[in-house]
Parts: sequence; structure tokens; C-alpha cells
Amino acid sequence: MRWWIGARRAGFTVPLALAAFLLPLLAVQNIRVALPSLIGSPQVALTLFVPVPLVACLMHLLESRVPAPEDSGVRPVARYDAALVSAVAAAALCCALLTAALGGTQEAAAAGRNVLFLTGLLLLSHTVFGPSAVLVPVAWLVLVVGIGFRGSVPRWWTVVPHSADDVPAAVVSLLAFAAGLAALLFAPRKAP
Repeated sequence: MRWWIGARRAGFTVPLALAAFLLPLLAVQNIRVALPSLIGSPQVALTLFVPVPLVACLMHLLESRVPAPEDSGVRPVARYDAALVSAVAAAALCCALLTAALGGTQEAAAAGRNVLFLTGLLLLSHTVFGPSAVLVPVAWLVLVVGIGFRGSVPRWWTVVPHSADDVPAAVVSLLAFAAGLAALLFAPRKAP
């Protein structure tokens, strides 16, 4: 397992990813801005964009594989990757919930939920697009800002701008994360 951690550069990348999530979350948790969109100028919480660096770091971790030894080896590399992604997502969710509890804002808790949703999107799209799947969560956010609001009220399908106590958004986020983990575990791994 030590070689896998070294190959993934997890000792450096995981703390960097969590810091890249937590520091902006602390900085922008109460800030809302009017963003231009195709159907108006909705008031959007800046915490909507906080998970992007974390998701990009997860993509970097997954793409730092060494194909020949991993494909020919007998170690459960896919399970290691799934455990790493789950641990990082759980740590980010805990950081967000702790920030929400200490700061009293719902936006921080919603950012934790959004980590699960955007990571699920990343993992699902990774099976189709490979390394360029890192753009899918960003494209989702652009789509949400562009056409996902009616006034300043998010549409039902947008998931990420909904409040932290929105049950359907939480369920969809968990389902997307679980589907992404299943794709990571069971999708065939191809050498680039």
C-alpha cells in the first residue's frame, strides 16, 4: 500500500486538497453575488464554487496512476482509490459541517453536500471522458449559473444551489456519489 500512496502522491495532495477547500470556504461562506446569466442576475452564494479545487485535486490523484504495474498487479487498486476518494469527501464534508456549526451559516454545510455531488459527477464522467472529466463539474456549475435560476430561486434539477436542509438535493448528492464510486470500482481501467 505504501507504493500506491507514493504513486498517488496522497501524502501531499490530500492535505493540499482539503486546504484548497477549507480556506476559501472560511473566506466566502457569507458572501452572495449577482452573477450574469441567460435569464437574469441571480444572487448566488460563492460557496457554490468552493468544491472545484478539491474535485480537481481528486482528478489529479486518480490520474497519477502507473498503468503497467497497476493493471498487471494483484492488489485491489480500484478499492484503494475508492477508499481514498471516500475519505477525502468525508473529510471535506466534516470540515464543512464543522464550519457551518461554528459560523452559523448554511452555505458551508451545502458546500459539503456539493462536494459529494460534484465528486460523483467527476467519477461518472471519468469513465467516459478520462482526464478531461475534470471539466464536467465546472460545466455543471456554469450551466446552473447560466440557466438554473428563476429569479434568485434555484430550479429543482440544479442540486448545488439548494439550501443545506433540502432533502432531495442531499439524496441526489448521495446517489451521485455512490454511483461515481461504483463506476470507479467496476468500470474498466484503460492505459492512456
